[in-house]
Amino acid sequence: MPTTTASRQKVAMNDLAMDEVRLQLTEQLPAHIFYHNENYLEQVVDAARQLAEEAGLEKEETEQLELAAIFQSVRHLHGGEKPWEASAKAATEFLLRNNANPDTVNAVDKLIHSLDPAYQPETTLEKLFLDATEAAYGDKKFLERADRLRKEEEAHAGNNLEEIEWTGQLLERMKDHAFRTSQAESLFGKRKEKNLKKITKGLQSNLKVKLEGDKSSSISANSGARTMFKTALRNHVDLTSIADQKANIMLSINALIITIGLPAFATYLSGKPVLIVPGVMFLFTSIATMIVATLSTRPIKVDGYTDLSKLKTGKTNLFFFGNFYKLPNDDYREAIKEIVADREHLDSSFVNDLYYLGVSLGEKFRLLRLCYTIFVIGLCLTVLSFVVAYFVAGGN
Repeated sequence: MPTTTASRQKVAMNDLAMDEVRLQLTEQLPAHIFYHNENYLEQVVDAARQLAEEAGLEKEETEQLELAAIFQSVRHLHGGEKPWEASAKAATEFLLRNNANPDTVNAVDKLIHSLDPAYQPETTLEKLFLDATEAAYGDKKFLERADRLRKEEEAHAGNNLEEIEWTGQLLERMKDHAFRTSQAESLFGKRKEKNLKKITKGLQSNLKVKLEGDKSSSISANSGARTMFKTALRNHVDLTSIADQKANIMLSINALIITIGLPAFATYLSGKPVLIVPGVMFLFTSIATMIVATLSTRPIKVDGYTDLSKLKTGKTNLFFFGNFYKLPNDDYREAIKEIVADREHLDSSFVNDLYYLGVSLGEKFRLLRLCYTIFVIGLCLTVLSFVVAYFVAGGN
């Protein structure tokens, strides 16, 4: 099918925009920008094209997405509190100079302004654009290019970062990030997870070397160790939330069975005593499942008080609310000062917090596993007993 004049103009406009921004980056990019350079520009534009194709965008929307992806790089030439304003201005001037459609000018301007961290993207196009600017997390060469990102951020902050500290920051940043569209997750999600695993492995390796090189190093004084503990604590909290969600699912399902299903079932059982056994079995399965699910979400018992004389033994943790909410404020403040002032006690608090959270989580998952097991086995036995009862009753 021959290319139309309009299509050639659109392609030419995008190519012209790419050449203009690439030239600006080559001639005007500050010396301390090592990462957000021409390579980053091409990476974002390539990601935008892939996302547009994956989302099945119309030609006009694809053009708008690519133009926004091209001009977003202009912000790195200027910096400031709102660097995207420079990108939006450059895009508008270019488009007006090349007689672009007013709808395209407005659309590209709005896309670029979605770079504002305070802005919540509303349209699919905005989400695709933001995913394109962050697609580097799912790039095969991201870990190779991350060193340049580190140099850029060090130059911006005016101080150098230790390897462990930088790796920890990068790990936290990637764990906090999530793609906004299914298209981005499909294209870049798996590679991002691989990059995450490599970074985690690298952090663990660096931390091991660091600790072996300094046996006296404490958790509170080691930024890498703090990062690992912070990550572990957050993972435990996330797993606790997942466990509670699964327990709530079982509670909701069985509550519906009891409140809606069983009354209707009881009506059906009228005059058919042979089906009473399966019915009762189904009822007890639901009740037992709900009991165990409730136990898995039941808060642990806490007394809110701690014998402060045990602080030096490291057998108590004043960072857990259950150990201090009944203590007088002055006593608690003095105890916290004592812990923070003693690095060994502070390390013990980190370890105790993680340990007891793990113990609680282990018990929660044990009960949750039992809950699902009861439900599955009870459901299978109920179905089996119905089949047996059906044949005993002669199919009636």
